[in-house]
Amino acid sequence: MAQSSDDDYVAPPAGAADEIAEPAAPAEAAPAAAAAPAAAVAAPAAAPTQDLGRMEVTGSAIARTDAETAVPVTIIEAEEMRQQGITSTAQLLSQISANDTSYGPGFGTGTAITGGASFANLRGIGTDKTLVLLNGRRLANNSLDGSAVDLNSIPFGAVERVEVLRDGASAIYGTDAIGGVINFITKKNLTGGNVELGYDAPTHSGGGDSGDISATWGNGDLEKDGFNIMGSMRYRKQDDVDYTDRGSIRQIYDPARGINGTSSFAYPGNYYQGGVAGNPLAGEGCDGEGLVDTGGATCTYDYGRYGQIQQKTENTSLYTRAAAKLAENHTASLSYLWSRNKNTSLSAPSPTSGGPVIQPGTPFYPNDPALDPTQPIDVRWRGIPAGPRVTDNTIDAQRLVLDFTGDFSGFNYDSAVSWNRSDTDLNYRSGYLDDNDLQDAFNNGLIDPFSTDPLTAAGRQALADAEASGLVWTAQNDVYAWDGKLSREIGDWFGAGSSAIAVGADYRHERLKLETDPDIASRATSGGLSPDASVNESRDVKGIYSELNVPIIEGLEITAAVRYDDYSDVGDTTNPKISFRWQPFQQLLVRGAYSEGFRAPSLYELYDPAAQTFSPGGLNDPRLCPGGSPANGGVASRDCNTQFLEEQGGNEDLKPEEAKNWTLGFVYQPFQSFSAGLDFWWVEIENEIDLPTSDYVIANEPGTIRRKDDGSIDYIPVRYQNLGTTKTNGVDVSANYRLPTSYGFFSVGYTGTYVDRYDFQETPDGDYVSRVGHYRAGYGTIFRWKHKLSVNWNKGHWGAGVINHYMTGYDDYDTSTNREVGSYTTWDALGSYAFSAGPTVTVGVRNLFDRDPPFSNQPEVGQLGYDARYADALGRTVYARFNYAF
Repeated sequence: MAQSSDDDYVAPPAGAADEIAEPAAPAEAAPAAAAAPAAAVAAPAAAPTQDLGRMEVTGSAIARTDAETAVPVTIIEAEEMRQQGITSTAQLLSQISANDTSYGPGFGTGTAITGGASFANLRGIGTDKTLVLLNGRRLANNSLDGSAVDLNSIPFGAVERVEVLRDGASAIYGTDAIGGVINFITKKNLTGGNVELGYDAPTHSGGGDSGDISATWGNGDLEKDGFNIMGSMRYRKQDDVDYTDRGSIRQIYDPARGINGTSSFAYPGNYYQGGVAGNPLAGEGCDGEGLVDTGGATCTYDYGRYGQIQQKTENTSLYTRAAAKLAENHTASLSYLWSRNKNTSLSAPSPTSGGPVIQPGTPFYPNDPALDPTQPIDVRWRGIPAGPRVTDNTIDAQRLVLDFTGDFSGFNYDSAVSWNRSDTDLNYRSGYLDDNDLQDAFNNGLIDPFSTDPLTAAGRQALADAEASGLVWTAQNDVYAWDGKLSREIGDWFGAGSSAIAVGADYRHERLKLETDPDIASRATSGGLSPDASVNESRDVKGIYSELNVPIIEGLEITAAVRYDDYSDVGDTTNPKISFRWQPFQQLLVRGAYSEGFRAPSLYELYDPAAQTFSPGGLNDPRLCPGGSPANGGVASRDCNTQFLEEQGGNEDLKPEEAKNWTLGFVYQPFQSFSAGLDFWWVEIENEIDLPTSDYVIANEPGTIRRKDDGSIDYIPVRYQNLGTTKTNGVDVSANYRLPTSYGFFSVGYTGTYVDRYDFQETPDGDYVSRVGHYRAGYGTIFRWKHKLSVNWNKGHWGAGVINHYMTGYDDYDTSTNREVGSYTTWDALGSYAFSAGPTVTVGVRNLFDRDPPFSNQPEVGQLGYDARYADALGRTVYARFNYAF
């Protein structure tokens, strides 16, 4: 069975099989916290010899009887995920130390709306450089931002195992597999089925509960009956949690610690005329709901009071597969995937970001002697009476694959045609307002922007008329593909074993379509979408590749691969890879690889239409607030320590990224029950594509900033660019120990990743900046060390486990007010009981000791006081799972 394969297992010499109880657990697979009782009983016994047949392991195109390859592969079984209460692919990836954890449950709130999407990011080098596969084939990238596959589109209930290749694989799967490959493999040839229910509940008040139900069923055996059909359905719902329900971490305004979660768009509004500013409540200490007195003549508003640390989501998926034997060694299969992820995001009430003005002589023009009464004033008002901005996001994914596999004349073949689609609908449900309508209401005496009194009937009607709602934006990403490959053994060239070769080719047609409702987009001023944002672009990609595996001497084999790709829009590229696997003696395995990669800019990066959104907070206008102090007519609440509008968009002049990867690994198994591994890795990427940060533009390109007539910032342009080179290296550490005793079967698993270097350039030929242990504005941090430790026990029907997660601390965003973000440690515990009749019940606790996230003064994502990309603010969460197999 392929799922029991282990790349880190060092095979015993011939004739020694009876000395081995069972293969060592995958070195980086999270050990099953409470394995099925049968496993505990079988552990002390000799494993029976079994013909595994020919199979493929992620990282190689050659079908072989030996699953051990020259590249590091982590294998995680569905049973392990179930025992640990993992109910989504996003949770699963957070368990892997080699994966960047910057997509936590609170990431998609505040300034970083993701539509509920979640992504993988091996080595932290970018979600667009980790290739996500389903059964070895590509999925369509998420249509919301086009960078990578949304993990929520994976049919989690149908997954049998996950194989994570922690090495570049551009020569096999495609030029963009630079950081690694994550291959989700579904159940096949399934007979019988199971039903599973799960429920999670934080122990803190405020919501956040989640529940899921799934059912999987199969019938027919391919070998005996000549057919197999299976289906899997799953539904998961997650409730939201408001930021205000976590008082222990909530931060609003604390300059001494670098916290300023306030905005100059207030209620009642602030007014500005040149260097003059005011607010009717400033003289009273800004004594109003949500107002904060930050000094000066204006009041600021606590926009985070409407934020969330977890959003409301619903995920539904369906996966079906039918397979039939066409002849003795030939099989055809047809599979279909559909998934829908619905997400509701909440933001603070709409700010008048379009800059409405109040004219002299109108009813609500302020009576301020410092103003020039012949000139208009700008007003920064927040639409509190309209409520928060509520956005519904729906992401649909579909996939259809017709696959043919088999053997003939010593060849193993696999060919398929497929269609993949990702659809996104962005729906403004409420709270988005038209600045032009508001400006008319201010000047016509219908809405007083400087009062908090209840609106009159005419004011309520004017506010309703100003609201923009409906389906504002749709996106569709399609991939039509064909692929085929042949592999076979080609003889024992050097007397050390049979060599093997694989050749393959593939073709895919990618298409991106974006449509915007011009009326809603133009009226929803704070939405930031361009009214004429429309894209319909496509490209073709053709590739051919070959892989050759040659045993040189006993214990040493070399694998070489090369791939040629031709992109219809950016040119062609050839990418080689060479690797070796050497077992000098039974207990030691040495392996290494070198590969090159090439990532063409995505259609989204090339053609994304311009759109405006608010930048992260904590920025200063270099002209009106140099060094953080108002000057040259600047106003603190408008120009200092605040957010500005950014204009983001694609760039058709982008160049492809080019990469080089090296790995060198050692696996040592001194005796049957213990193994340990070290895998060193180095990655270098040139011409890296990303958005420059507003921080960088302010510091280095201030002349590109667009300004209003009064000199204040209108917006900061931050379009995609080739920023420079990234160099990173580190080591993955793993260890496993198994101990059968009369008290039960114990196992210990340890995985960790140490990053020695992560240096990057924000511009070509610029200075290198380190992210390891340092927060960098616009980019976040790279942890020096992360690990996961699992201690498990099972005996008979019972099982239990304890899991520790750890991440090192790092220098904070503003080190002058908070030098370091503390390390983050959490503990999980669980127990299970497997009934003789089939049901298994598991109960557990995540974050057993209710550890709060460490304090951080980052102003860029989620809510303030902690970093939602890396730490979970839910607190202690209990879960229960019930599984019944039949």
